[in-house]
Amino acid sequence: MARSTPSFSLQRTLAVRFSLTMFVALVGLALWGYLGVRDTLMQQLDRSLESSARLQVDDLAAHGNLAVHKSVALHHFIEEVNRFVAIRDSKGRILTSNTALAHDLPLEMISFRESREGRPALITQQWHGQGFRSIYLPVPRMGQTEAAVVQVGASLISLEVSLNTVLLQMVGTVILVTLATAIGAGWLAGSAVAPMHQITAQARAITGEVAGHRITAHADVSEFHGLTEVLNAMVTRLERASQWHRRIIRDLGHDLRTPITAMRAGVEVALWSDRSPDDYRRILASTLEEIDRLCLISDALVLLGRFQAGEVTLDLAGIDARILAREAVAKAQEGVGAHPVTLVQTAEPVLIRADVRLMRMVLDQLLDNARRYTPPGSPIEVSVRAQETEAVITVEDNGPGVADEVLPHLFEPFYRSDMARAREGGPGLGLTATASIVSLHGGTVVAKRGSGGGLRVTVTLPAADSSSRPGPG
Repeated sequence: MARSTPSFSLQRTLAVRFSLTMFVALVGLALWGYLGVRDTLMQQLDRSLESSARLQVDDLAAHGNLAVHKSVALHHFIEEVNRFVAIRDSKGRILTSNTALAHDLPLEMISFRESREGRPALITQQWHGQGFRSIYLPVPRMGQTEAAVVQVGASLISLEVSLNTVLLQMVGTVILVTLATAIGAGWLAGSAVAPMHQITAQARAITGEVAGHRITAHADVSEFHGLTEVLNAMVTRLERASQWHRRIIRDLGHDLRTPITAMRAGVEVALWSDRSPDDYRRILASTLEEIDRLCLISDALVLLGRFQAGEVTLDLAGIDARILAREAVAKAQEGVGAHPVTLVQTAEPVLIRADVRLMRMVLDQLLDNARRYTPPGSPIEVSVRAQETEAVITVEDNGPGVADEVLPHLFEPFYRSDMARAREGGPGLGLTATASIVSLHGGTVVAKRGSGGGLRVTVTLPAADSSSRPGPG
C-alpha cells in the first residue's frame, strides 16, 4: 500500500496563522494610530484657526482694518503663511481680506448663519482642488461698520502631506514587522514541532522484533508526557499481541503434531497387514479420540480469537452442574485411554446459570488435560458441590503433578513447560480458554497440587436462584 502524502504541514500552518494574526493586529494598530494622528492634527489646526480668528476680531476692533500680505503665488503663500482671512458682511460678501488670493474663498451658508447667531462654526470644503478648513466667527457691531463675520481658513495640503508621510511610515513598519514575525514564527513553529519529529523517529524505530523498546524522547515534558505515555501503552499492547501470535504459530504447531502423529501411526499400522475387525475397531476408536482432541484444540483456538476481539456473548440458561459433570464423565469414559473416571456429587441440585455449550467445553478440556498428562490406569475424580452462594466443580488426577513454580502460569496463553507434566508439554491453549470462559461467567479457576500429588483444578461459579431450577436430571 502506497504511503499517503500529508495534506498540509503543521509547522507551515502554525507559522502562517501566527504571521497573519500579527499582520491583522499590526494593521489594526496602524489604522488606529493613523486616525489618532489625523484627529490630533485636525484638532491642533482648529485651535490654531480659532486663535487666529479671535486675534483678527480683536485687531479689527482696535484698528478697523486688516494687515495685508504682499501678492505672491498661491503655493508660496500656503507654504509661508497658510492663513486666509476675509471679512464678510451680513449677506456673506467679502469686504476685505489679508491677501488678494482670498477674494474667492468658498462660503458655506449654514456655517455662516450659525456664526451670525453667535456660534463659531468650523467646516471643511474644497478650494482650488484641495482641502480647505475654515472657521466663521461673528464680529461685534461697532458704529457704522458693515463687518459681520470673520472667516479664517487654511489649506489642508500640508496636513495631508504629513498624514501621508505618517501613513507610509506605518505601512513600512507593518511590512517589516510582519516579515520579521514570519521569520520568528517559522522558527517558533519549527521548535514546537521538532519534538514530534523525534517522537515519530523513535516510534518508527520500534519494529517489535526486540521487546522492551519504548519512546523516551521528551517524555519528561508535560505537554508531551501524555502523548508518549499513550504511545508506549499502545506499543505494549501491540507487543503483547505480537508475542501472543508468535506463540500461537510456534506452540500450536507443536500441540497439533501429537494427535496428527498418533493418527498417522495408527493408519500406517492398519495398512501394514490384514487385521481383525476388533483391531480395526480399536485403531478407528483411537483415531476418533485424537480427532476429538483436535476438535477441542480448534474450538479453543476459535474461542480465544473471539475473546480477543470481544465477540463472545453468553447464552445463559439455568442448569444443574451435576448434569454437566455426568455428561462430561460419560464422554471421557468412552475414550480408549484406561483412566477410571469417578463422579462425586451431592444429593441436592447444584444450580448455575451458564452457557451450556461453553461449560461443556470447560469440563471436556479439563478431563482431556487430566487424561493426556497422567499414566494409563491412574484414576481421575470429578466432584460437584454447593458452597454457600457458589457452585464448585473440581477435576483431580493422580498423575505426576505440576511444579509449584509452574502452577501460577498454567492458565496463561500457550504456556508450556517440558517438566510441567510427566508426558508432553503442549501449549496451555485449552486451559487458557477454560480460564476465559469461567471468567466470562463471573467465576474463578485455580490449579493446586492434589492430595495424591497430582493436579487439582477447581472451578468456582456463582450459584443460581432456586427460581431457575431445571427439571430433574
